[in-house]
Amino acid sequence: IRYWSVTGVQTCALPILTRRDLLRFSRDRSQILGAVGRPAIWMLLFATGLHHAFTGVDARIGYKQFAYAGAIAMTILFGGMFQGVTIVWDREFGMLRAVLVAPVSRTAIVVGKTVAGACVTLLQGLAAAAFAPLVDVHFGPVDALRLLLAMATMSVAVTALGVTVGSRMRTFEGFGVISNFVVLPLYFLSGGVFPPEGLPPWMRVLVMANPVSYGVDLMRAAINQPHAFSAALDVGVLAAFAAAMCGAALTAFRRVAG
Repeated sequence: IRYWSVTGVQTCALPILTRRDLLRFSRDRSQILGAVGRPAIWMLLFATGLHHAFTGVDARIGYKQFAYAGAIAMTILFGGMFQGVTIVWDREFGMLRAVLVAPVSRTAIVVGKTVAGACVTLLQGLAAAAFAPLVDVHFGPVDALRLLLAMATMSVAVTALGVTVGSRMRTFEGFGVISNFVVLPLYFLSGGVFPPEGLPPWMRVLVMANPVSYGVDLMRAAINQPHAFSAALDVGVLAAFAAAMCGAALTAFRRVAG
């Protein structure tokens, strides 16, 4: 009887924790504004300007189309990493201690945080993807489904990375510094801002070693844009990245003290 009661508590904890973070996002207008404003500024302002400043990205697409997948990746990176701050927030206001003393395993807490954060991050990514008609990117329903799956996998990976970082941080200031230190190199070395072909060899090595590069490449392949790697390699690297980050999040959170 005790086993089944504990199992029932663990099962109920996942949707409760997920619903809590989703409600928090829906009531935070700054997050919603950021989810729409960040890709809008990048795709409609920066990409339009760079479209006229740079030539030769690819003969088949312009810079605005080239930057489309990168803008989605940027939104997912910032959105997913920001989910880790909820752990710092819960620690600051005592909610984390209450959750840790509840009859819920830390694995269930991490899964709930990651699932909720990935859902929020995916919603932000979808807001960025909705700008496609404004930057002359067009694709069909099947392509949209492939893009959605790529975005979902990347959302899980980046959210788990955010949970890992958030589990190690005790202050909002520390989280902000570390998250930017992690996000900015991942983004600028992802091939989403500039093509790796014209980079110095040492930077090309960093782009190849960056797992986010394969997420950006997979999104380009999903909507039939020119891409650098095979879809199988992109899927394999992105799935391995997601699995590794989930494992890191579990390991980091087991050491958390309220």
